[in-house]
Amino acid sequence: MIYTSHPARGLNRWILAASLAIASPAFSAVVFTNPDLEGTVASATLPAGWVAVPFEAAFSEATISGGASPDTIDGTGPNLGGFIFGSPHSGTSFAGGAHTTAAGQTAQEGLQQTVSGFTVGEDYSFSFFQAYVGTSNGRDGGGTWLVYADGVLVGTTIPNTTTLAWDDANKSMALSWEERTVSFTATAESMTLSFMPYDPDGDISPQNGTYMGIDSFSEITPVPEPAAALLGAFGFLGLMRRRR
Repeated sequence: MIYTSHPARGLNRWILAASLAIASPAFSAVVFTNPDLEGTVASATLPAGWVAVPFEAAFSEATISGGASPDTIDGTGPNLGGFIFGSPHSGTSFAGGAHTTAAGQTAQEGLQQTVSGFTVGEDYSFSFFQAYVGTSNGRDGGGTWLVYADGVLVGTTIPNTTTLAWDDANKSMALSWEERTVSFTATAESMTLSFMPYDPDGDISPQNGTYMGIDSFSEITPVPEPAAALLGAFGFLGLMRRRR
């Protein structure tokens, strides 16, 4: 068998390798503390590394501190009578919060975490899983999460396409989880990312609000940018081919 050398093929490989190296800057991923939201199941309690969004926050609709107290949940509780339970997406627990009204007060039970390691001006992306949990006072059947970066709204997730009813006992074994992705631009090296449950139909009257679960946060990774060097490399390749 006769093997024929093809210089252009070698050039193709060299240009592709060099271009990919230029197009992939060595930015490190940023990670959440306790991204799986592992913690002791209890009402008005969050897993380690996470804190409740205070009701005084400018973007919170909660009107009292008791309406800004998310829960740590698993298939057995923390409140079977109120139907606050469900199977986590990963690990042994997840966090959940209501967006509803009761006794003339509004509840919006969000959670947040301050994370560090961003490069100012860089675009980042991450994902998490959401589920409609529902409660005896949150029977809407769906909901979303509002995502804030240092108090600025950067994303509103799409409502779940599949849900179980708020009083479905199968929530303990098969809560319907769906992945959602959020992107934002870093404005500081350290930023507080906040997550607020939200009823998009606007009716949060008693029993008509929502109760949403959140779990399984990914790493926060830089969004690749188109590299001008890549275009230049292919232009150079075209020039070499014309000269052959």
